[in-house]
Amino acid sequence: MPELPEVHTIASDLKKHIAGHTILDVEPVGNYKISGDYSKLINSEITNVTRIAKNIVIETNLPDTVLVIHLAMTGRVLVTEPLDYSGEWVRVVFRLSKDTTVIPLIFSDMRMFGKVTVINREELEKLQNKYGIEPISPTATADKFFEALKSKNTIIKNALLDQSIVAGLGNIYASDAMFLAGIRPETMTKAINYEEASKLFETAKQVLKEGIEKRGSTLPDKMYVDIFGNEGKYQENFKIYMQKKCPTCKTGVVYKRIQGRGSYFCPKCQPIKIIEASQKSLL
Repeated sequence: MPELPEVHTIASDLKKHIAGHTILDVEPVGNYKISGDYSKLINSEITNVTRIAKNIVIETNLPDTVLVIHLAMTGRVLVTEPLDYSGEWVRVVFRLSKDTTVIPLIFSDMRMFGKVTVINREELEKLQNKYGIEPISPTATADKFFEALKSKNTIIKNALLDQSIVAGLGNIYASDAMFLAGIRPETMTKAINYEEASKLFETAKQVLKEGIEKRGSTLPDKMYVDIFGNEGKYQENFKIYMQKKCPTCKTGVVYKRIQGRGSYFCPKCQPIKIIEASQKSLL
């Protein structure tokens, strides 16, 4: 599933490439359903492309109409030239024009879990309010991060993947952040002290920013590519995710299914956290 760095890369590229274009047509392919009245978008001008958590937000000159794309597991947003969108898994084609040039903006999705939605500003605000703290946000602090983790009694891996607690992290970047912070995925949030949470906050920022610099992660399934079809490079710098040996101590990396999600950790560098008797009553 594309995480914050992948979605950030796509949104940033789209802003540079399609802002100022007019939407000539919106064509759902086959039986794919767009949520909302997409006919409103026709003849509107794209003014900005931003991101909310893992959502791509395309704004137009219409005061109360916004296009939101969520990639889910296998979604892609592609800009191809010329007008060739015959590839498999294409779900929606937007025809865009600027001056005399017409280009397609393509949403493709193999598993069809992704969503293309047309919403108003009030709904956009509600979408924003669904999400928790985003580590790379200028307003995010270690204090707020610590409070967010403490808001639910669960294992730290679940807390990091719960978008209502921490926004933008997924399996890859959460795994690498926990490794750099020396925290095992099964550690309970109630057992994490402020110093540990502060370190995790910093390592989460570190891996997310590095992921953005490397233009995301492309796994062996090749599902993630940028809008031009290029792969990301963060996978060349995974810290613990999909590694066989710990890069720090050379101990064999453990792969374990934790509540249905594959997790990688070093049993030595990420030791089991012993919970004090007084804390156990909170679990």
